[in-house]
Amino acid sequence: MVEMLPLILTAILSLGVIEGVNPHKGLLFSYYFFSFKKVKESYLLPFFITFFYYLIGILIIVLIRISHSIISELILLYMIYMSIGMKLIMGNFIHYNSSIKPKILNVIKWSLINSILNMNVIYPIIISYFSNLFFILYFISNLLTRELIFCISKNIPLNLSRYNLDYLEILILLILSVFILVLTFCH
Repeated sequence: MVEMLPLILTAILSLGVIEGVNPHKGLLFSYYFFSFKKVKESYLLPFFITFFYYLIGILIIVLIRISHSIISELILLYMIYMSIGMKLIMGNFIHYNSSIKPKILNVIKWSLINSILNMNVIYPIIISYFSNLFFILYFISNLLTRELIFCISKNIPLNLSRYNLDYLEILILLILSVFILVLTFCH
């Protein structure tokens, strides 16, 4: 397990960066708020989006301790493969559209509902299974990526919206599932 930690951490940080760069995971809201002259809110949105996008998963890992057993690992694998299947089959259709008024409450509601629809609530659970520190690093990499992308150029989210970054996310989830499989069978 110890020799796999750098590889697992690399995959987790890559997932955090890909999630942070993906404009369809809330980054466009910052641009939208900025265009409505809500400058302060536009710079705060990456934090709100990241926090509320993973809030349900965070609550689950705080309230429920996941043991390192074969059953837990099989459940995690099932959740990963369900998430991948949903993204492949219905990725372009699973999306909640809320009110277009630039209000923080609308963004929070959007983040919570879309995290459930896209099954991203499982990311904190999967990552914290490896290490709680890894989840903290994942969260920070996701948040910093969102904030940096928006601060560097307001047009980057618009340019990135042409790409489907879900496929990179799926690839990294598959890599994490391989690590879980190796851990399962190397006990």
